[in-house]
Amino acid sequence: MAADFKQVVTILIFSNTNFNLLGVIDNYESLQIARRFYSIGGFELHINANKNHTEDLQKNNILLFLKQDDDKSVSHMGGIIGHRENQIADDGSTTDELIITGTTLQGLLSRRLCLPTGADGYDSENGKQETIMKAFVSHNIVAASDADRNISNLIIAADQQRGVDDAWRAKYDKLSDMMNTIGTYAKLGWDILFSISDKQFIFDVYQGKNYSINQSSLNPVIFSADFDNIKAEHFIQDILNSANVGYCGGQGDDNNRLMQKVGSGIGLQRQETFIDCSNAADMTELTTQGSQKLSEMAEVKTFEFQIIPDVSFIYKTDYDLGDTVTVVSRRWGIQMDAQITELKEIYELGNNNLEVTVGTSIPTLLTIFKRATKQIVR
Repeated sequence: MAADFKQVVTILIFSNTNFNLLGVIDNYESLQIARRFYSIGGFELHINANKNHTEDLQKNNILLFLKQDDDKSVSHMGGIIGHRENQIADDGSTTDELIITGTTLQGLLSRRLCLPTGADGYDSENGKQETIMKAFVSHNIVAASDADRNISNLIIAADQQRGVDDAWRAKYDKLSDMMNTIGTYAKLGWDILFSISDKQFIFDVYQGKNYSINQSSLNPVIFSADFDNIKAEHFIQDILNSANVGYCGGQGDDNNRLMQKVGSGIGLQRQETFIDCSNAADMTELTTQGSQKLSEMAEVKTFEFQIIPDVSFIYKTDYDLGDTVTVVSRRWGIQMDAQITELKEIYELGNNNLEVTVGTSIPTLLTIFKRATKQIVR
């Protein structure tokens, strides 16, 4: 059945201790849900505190977001409450409006680090990229050697070994950051859903479909103001913090240091950087690590817009998070095939909107700092 974006999203509240259902809310003032393919999503709920079950909107409780037609027997997207406050009016007085925010269930992985497991002081994983991602999750929150680190009702979906053969190392990295980094490099998304019937969290890895005009297997999905299916276009292209050639330094000192070049670029198009890979044991490992880190410094090319729902294409039927679509803007002279990396669902008293981001995003100052710190530590 095609998804109807005009439906109201019902919120189910579950206890964070026994995961029993505490209440149901469908008469809120505003709900925004940000779904992200590679990184942790989030939500923001505005509701009058005098309404039923608002007392159950407490930290760490689980929210599930369901529509009327959703099949209750399958797993669903949800969130974890992390912040609760009352709204303040313009004159400084207290209002009855509650603001509840938190992460999607992906935020569970932000609560763990990737602890070393090997004699070399790292958790080193080899194999298909999906297998590597699931191994890091298993070691640190599902089957960790320290049982206190495990979430007993978190399971990992069957490994389909998507992606190519690869190798990654982790050392006290935040688990969610590792999923983001590996997933972005491998073009594999990840999520955690909640099964109502089993009261289980399910971690899985996902691969988007290609609906661009440059393929013939699937019906293409094209978003353009000329087709009256998008509005509020915002295009960003940025190379200020990018690089396409990396000189990677491995083990050794001065003239004896292992060095390897990765990437390519000619003349004015060439942007070089040094990448510290001092823990790489040989040239193969140095090339792999250098290529992985260089991918984090790629050119930013992103297009943000609002979709006019159900005009040309049906959300979650014709396209979804992680899929590649074609975006055309005659006004800005742009035609690009790009992946949907973020979707923000907005529900406000029947006035629903869907905001979409395709392509890459400009790195934040925190992202740039983390990148530099990783190069120093490793």
